[in-house]
Amino acid sequence: MKKVRASAWVVMGVMAIALTAAMLSLGMGHWKSRLLPLILSCFILVLGIIELRAGIFEGAAVTKGGKTSEEKESRRILRGYLITGAWVGGFLLVIFLLGFLIAIPLLTLSYMKSHGSTWWGAIVLSIVVLGFMYLISEPLAGIELYRGLIPPYLGELIY
Repeated sequence: MKKVRASAWVVMGVMAIALTAAMLSLGMGHWKSRLLPLILSCFILVLGIIELRAGIFEGAAVTKGGKTSEEKESRRILRGYLITGAWVGGFLLVIFLLGFLIAIPLLTLSYMKSHGSTWWGAIVLSIVVLGFMYLISEPLAGIELYRGLIPPYLGELIY
């Protein structure tokens, strides 16, 4: 019997939360209310299934230093989760301060550049992602995206 990696439990926990969010969103009154949580929950579930399929069962081999490769892999994965958590936390902070219309392209651009993308590719993808999110939120669903804490204040100072 093969051992389940610790990271697989994290993925299964996230999938359980996403499944709960999907089920709760189905009970929301208006279709506009349930659209975004349902889309995001289903997307997270699909990614979780892919992740679990790719590596839920991996054996541990002992290395020369006495530590298992599983322990080293767990530390590497934990570091990855911390970095991802910092990206998500930063994204939430920028959304709170500057709003979605600034946070989405800013996060996309910075993430793409930090992972080796060209400026041209990062800028194009930032515009495409912002356009997609704006289109499905405001014109199609009629949900106004949060504008942030700072931009409305700056608008009052300018005018």
